[in-house]
Amino acid sequence: MSRSVKSQFVCENCGAVYPKWQGQCGQCKEWNTLVETLVEKPKASLNSRNRQVFYENGAELIVSAKSVADKLEKQPPRLATNLYEIDRVFGGGFVAGSVSLVGGQPGIGKSTILTQLIIEILINNDNLEVIYVAGEESPAQIVPRIQRIIKASAKEKKIKVESNNVLSRLQIVTTTDVDQVINLVSQNRPALLVIDSVQTMFTTDLTGIAGSVGQLRESASRLVALAKRQNIPTFLVGHVTKEGDIAGPKVLEHIVDTVIEVSGDRTGELRVIRSLKNRFGPTDEVGLLKLTSGGIEQVTNPAEVFIEGKTLGQPGSALTVCLEGSRPIIVEVQALAVSSPLSMPRRVARGLPISKLHLLLAVLQKYARISFEHQDVFVNVIGEVNFKDPAMDLAVAAALISAKKGKAPEEKVVYCGEIGLLGEVRQVRQLEKRVKEAKRLGYKNIVTSKSLNSVRQL
Repeated sequence: MSRSVKSQFVCENCGAVYPKWQGQCGQCKEWNTLVETLVEKPKASLNSRNRQVFYENGAELIVSAKSVADKLEKQPPRLATNLYEIDRVFGGGFVAGSVSLVGGQPGIGKSTILTQLIIEILINNDNLEVIYVAGEESPAQIVPRIQRIIKASAKEKKIKVESNNVLSRLQIVTTTDVDQVINLVSQNRPALLVIDSVQTMFTTDLTGIAGSVGQLRESASRLVALAKRQNIPTFLVGHVTKEGDIAGPKVLEHIVDTVIEVSGDRTGELRVIRSLKNRFGPTDEVGLLKLTSGGIEQVTNPAEVFIEGKTLGQPGSALTVCLEGSRPIIVEVQALAVSSPLSMPRRVARGLPISKLHLLLAVLQKYARISFEHQDVFVNVIGEVNFKDPAMDLAVAAALISAKKGKAPEEKVVYCGEIGLLGEVRQVRQLEKRVKEAKRLGYKNIVTSKSLNSVRQL
């Protein structure tokens, strides 16, 4: 550790300060809450003009104020990828100086999606350069994937792409020292910076290992400051915990501009990109992608993924229209109810919260006089996507009743409505857009709160 920089250990629970690490905080008695934190920054000095000047890596860093009007005039355009499914999640492209945190389960395709994103930007912009910091992979692992994606992208667009031209403008860095990365980026000024992953970054100013809370917080803070200072769109790949949350302190999600979640079944092709936080665009948009051997493919027609034609019209199957952001998606809900040998019957839900299934079962028993007391109940939303739209309540209830009675619902019917605790069917938002999408796909009979007042009428 350099002599000009000192660190101390601060309890995240009560704020107590200690000169060295210990397992338990002596003040609040909590365990493993001490985090290494820098306490002495590079000193600032006053020059002959009596203004404060800061120094970073030996160079003078000028701090000045500019009017909002001046900032608006010089605001650079967003950097688009021409991948509509990705651009829509970011609100039309990447804002200069923005920092995006990309999280997802191991093997879900985070690196592949970012690699495809980089290739698309380099193919569509001849004068841009990108720096890819690979903390987990070697160039021998990354280059074949890049070449495979370039080949697939050129074939899909039916254009000729010079691989050498693209590769020459993509620099791969294998260091995990965040200060070395900052120096390299400051010298080269790329159009895009990708850090894969932020958990591998560390600074020698702290004694903790890479991935520790102190290292993660300090490294991320320095990368965010670099992106804002140099106006470079930056992507940070983040690991997730077994609960599905992004690993590290919550401050990591607070300091970035955008938090992107990549979800889906690792054994399947479909990948869903959601924006959990976005300072420059909507937070309810989703992008649908297919992960293939040649990279990713955009899903322009969601009905191909979420509707299985051969199962429609059978007992336990119902259709609904979910609204994800501004996109209406018609999906199929399947339900199965069988006699249970257990004293406590099983309740299994895929694609919707299990609490929602329990609620709907209780409402059906109370107001529709349909009991699943001695039956195992399974509900599945086709497509490997978790939907939280309350508009699917009516379709789930219709599928459960159909499975219970063993009678298929009417053909070409779409259910769209929220069910309340009193058994009433409530209207959902943007119903006109949902109805329009259902009719576009040939479904003329749409059951909503206008045609159905209570679950008793199902």
